[in-house]
Amino acid sequence: MTKQIPSEIALHEAAHVLAAIRNGIGVLHVSLDVGEVILEPPGDSLEQGHHYSAVAASYAIIALAGRAAAPETGVSEADQVLLRNALFLASLADPPDEMCRAFSALAEHFVAKYRDEIEHLAGILDRRRAMTGTEIAEIFRRCGRHD
Repeated sequence: MTKQIPSEIALHEAAHVLAAIRNGIGVLHVSLDVGEVILEPPGDSLEQGHHYSAVAASYAIIALAGRAAAPETGVSEADQVLLRNALFLASLADPPDEMCRAFSALAEHFVAKYRDEIEHLAGILDRRRAMTGTEIAEIFRRCGRHD
C-alpha cells in the first residue's frame, strides 16, 4: 500500500497544532475547511511561570510552522497577527527584525525535527477535516506520541 501524501493545507494546520502541543500550548480546535487552529488563551502558560520571551517564542514558532511545513501556503492573516503579538512580547528584549529571523529559523528546525508527526497528523486531518483538542490528544496517546 502506498503512503498517502497529505494536502498542503493539512500539513500547514498540522504543523500549527503540533507546534502548539510541543510548546505546551493547548489546542481547542482545528479545521481544514475554515483553515484555522484555535489555541487556548496564553494565561495558563504565564501563570505557570513561563517567561514572556519563552511564550513569545512559542507563539512565533506556532505562527511560522505552517509555512515551514508547507511553503506554498504562505502565512495567513491570522498567522501574521499571532506573529506580530509574539514579536511585540519579544521586542521587550531584542529588536523585532532580529527576533523574526530567529523565530523563522526555530520554526524551520521544529518542522524538520517533527516532520513525521506533522505528516501523521496531516493525514488524519485530511480524512476528518476538523478535530477537537481532545481528539488530537487521544490520537497522540494511542500512537505513543506524547510528551
